[in-house]
Amino acid sequence: MVFLAVWVLAAAMGVGLAQAREVQLLMALDISGSMKTTDPQRLLPKSAHIMVELLDEKDSLGILTFEDVTLTRLSCGLLSPQQRGKGYQELTRLQPRGLYTDLFQALASGLKCFEHHGPAKEAKRAFLLISDGQMDIDPRKGNSKAFVERVHQEILPAYRKAGIPIYAVAFTEASDQAFLKSLAEQTGGLFLLISEAKNIHQAFTRVYENLKGPQTAPLVGNGFLIDSQVQEAIVVVTRSNQGKAVALQSPKGEKINPASKTAGVRWYSAPTFDMVTIPRPEPGNWTVSGHKAGEGKIILMTDLKLDCPHMPEEAGTDEVLLAGALLKDKEKPVSAAEVLSPTLFTAELQAEGGKPLQLPLGPPPLEQRELWPPEARVAKFPPFAAPGVWQLKIRAQGKTFQRERNFSIKVSIPWYKVKEISGEGPTQVEYLLSPGREVAQMVGCFSIINPDGGVAGTFGQPLPGSGFRFSFPPELSGSYQLNAHLTGATASGRPLILQPPPVNVNLASGAAAKGQKKADQTGEMGPKKAAAASDPKIGQKSADGPATAATAAPIPRSRKWLWIGVLGLAAFAITLVTVAYTFRPKALSFLILKPSKKTISDDMPPEEQNLLLKAHVETLQKEKGQLHKDLAEMRENIEKLMAAKEELEARLGQPSKEYQEKTKVIKELEQRLEQAESEAKSVQEEYMALYARSQQEKQTLKKG
Repeated sequence: MVFLAVWVLAAAMGVGLAQAREVQLLMALDISGSMKTTDPQRLLPKSAHIMVELLDEKDSLGILTFEDVTLTRLSCGLLSPQQRGKGYQELTRLQPRGLYTDLFQALASGLKCFEHHGPAKEAKRAFLLISDGQMDIDPRKGNSKAFVERVHQEILPAYRKAGIPIYAVAFTEASDQAFLKSLAEQTGGLFLLISEAKNIHQAFTRVYENLKGPQTAPLVGNGFLIDSQVQEAIVVVTRSNQGKAVALQSPKGEKINPASKTAGVRWYSAPTFDMVTIPRPEPGNWTVSGHKAGEGKIILMTDLKLDCPHMPEEAGTDEVLLAGALLKDKEKPVSAAEVLSPTLFTAELQAEGGKPLQLPLGPPPLEQRELWPPEARVAKFPPFAAPGVWQLKIRAQGKTFQRERNFSIKVSIPWYKVKEISGEGPTQVEYLLSPGREVAQMVGCFSIINPDGGVAGTFGQPLPGSGFRFSFPPELSGSYQLNAHLTGATASGRPLILQPPPVNVNLASGAAAKGQKKADQTGEMGPKKAAAASDPKIGQKSADGPATAATAAPIPRSRKWLWIGVLGLAAFAITLVTVAYTFRPKALSFLILKPSKKTISDDMPPEEQNLLLKAHVETLQKEKGQLHKDLAEMRENIEKLMAAKEELEARLGQPSKEYQEKTKVIKELEQRLEQAESEAKSVQEEYMALYARSQQEKQTLKKG
């Protein structure tokens, strides 16, 4: 009861999963000889500058390189200005060399570096491994296949035990994708395939987003919106032309490029991308030119944040994804109607290679509303169609601000494994909780649907623990489909909605009613209570044992103080219940009894069964009508969203007349400047020729 009370109070206060604000990252970069071919422009070390620049001063960073041997280029430590400067310096020195690719030693050395440095209190540790090759060991050390086995038997268990995920990046198609993918999957990390060297910088921005969950602004077309709450903006964009840097233009028309001397702006350029850091950016609409469409990140340092509570890092295939969002200003939830009313919250979910599904965010599900903060907005996506890494994008679009968060969600095994059990007695369907899954509370209902689509009934609301069974009524025969809908929370307090896949069964007629009753008792009471109910010895007086409660001796008067204490506790309990029903505080909501739904039993008259079924059908029809209404509202919101998107793209995509006029004037000035430079060059050449001839004549006169 104490645990339940604490859990309910935490849920009522909106307590979510604590996210680590700092990271402890160790990067292992491949510098084997093959990198001369796969990365001739040395884009890997240049792209690694992104991570050194983006991580905070409270984060820790280390750098390893590997080929025949593994070397520590930068010992893992806090990113002080000295540590950051040394990181930049070491990256500029990296050159491809070596005949072999010893991935085993790189992984082992990384583990030793973490052990030597030790875990930070709040930091999330991660190992980033980037390689263009396969396990290729010097034959003098041993066989490469044997070292692959040693990685799975020795190294990966150590990473799992230490709780260190491996972010494995396969650099080009020539890398051992299967091996690198297994490193990520077995440690809870992320696998990325970068097929071309020109895109390697995208791996670093993706890993940074996954580790830090930064605040970003969406780049729509060639523009993005900055508000007054932004203290710093970092623009990372891919060039459309490798030989030409991108350019930025502020809301006042100031043009910023690598050659400009704008105060405080830091510019880092590589052949394929540009990274621009703008302190205290001017509020308004900014534009970018010379970038590849759809490939850019605008990372913000701001007090106005888009928070996404209860976001899972891993989900099951039978899970309904609940994508939540709320705004926070200096870590306090924003509740002002003038801010929230015009703000449009949307979520977009996409599988690898699949089409994105976009939904608007609205109030949380009614049955789980107390698990969410009061200001939260929630979108409810259908269950995941397949395992893999799914991308979730949550966006808040206001009148003067825009915020975006991007998440990678690993979808693996379902929460419940479902199988049909047939034999003597009624047909049953068993739901077993998958290994590693934990639920704190779960309620559910079941519906049986015949092939014609009619509902045969809803039977029970079990409280699943590690597993439970559902038994079909013995009077049913023929083909039916069983659907389950489970609602609750995980052991950590994350709201959870599960929809296991439907189970199609073919029921044989004439099932034993006796077995049905026993199976129902097992499913509803659990294994231990069912065993107690079926054992005639339990609850009876044994031959030489103590008396049962029915024959126990009365309590003597000497224990009157015990009676007084019991009565006092009862009075306290009654007071709590009275307060709960009168004032209905969220912290005491667990004391309020909710009306239970009457279920169909075997001994119920057929007339009453039919009435219950009819009532249930009417309830479902009402729910269907409400769903149609919600769907219509959702479609209306989507149409408004698409219209706003098109308007924004049109507004950001077309330059203003003033901008066009200024551009025309600048082009004319550039042409005049080129003409003046050409004339100056001609004059200079004539002067030099005249000077040379005068010197020659001077020498001739001297000789004469």
